[in-house]
Amino acid sequence: MPGPQRTDPLPAFRFRVEKEGLPIRQVTGVTGLVLESGLSFPATSGAVTLPIPNIVLQRGVTDGTEFWDWVQMTRKDLSLRYDIRIVLMDADGNDVIVWHVVKAYPVRWSGPELFAGTNAVAFETLELGYDHIVWELPDETPV
Repeated sequence: MPGPQRTDPLPAFRFRVEKEGLPIRQVTGVTGLVLESGLSFPATSGAVTLPIPNIVLQRGVTDGTEFWDWVQMTRKDLSLRYDIRIVLMDADGNDVIVWHVVKAYPVRWSGPELFAGTNAVAFETLELGYDHIVWELPDETPV
């Protein structure tokens, strides 16, 4: 009788980010995928409303202006919101987990830190506020 099938953890470096189904090019880091329950321990009489942390996208600076353009569009129309999908893939490049970030909007853009004495890559970041996150399977079925 065969034993249980082994499932290896997914690599953190195999991912992509999409906005309204189109890739956001060259994103090298995503942070802020956090969900807190709002419960306090020891238990109090009710849940506490907690601030939702921003999702932060990071990428190396290139001639692409998608981050900057999104911020400028939102400054002109504060109602602009887009759905974002953060897709985690297995070692073979197959989609495994999707975090669907609903109604995301930029709240902060940060340009690179520049120092003449280093040979580091210049990075920009885009912080996103959002309505909520849905954990989905690749076929968009919620978990």
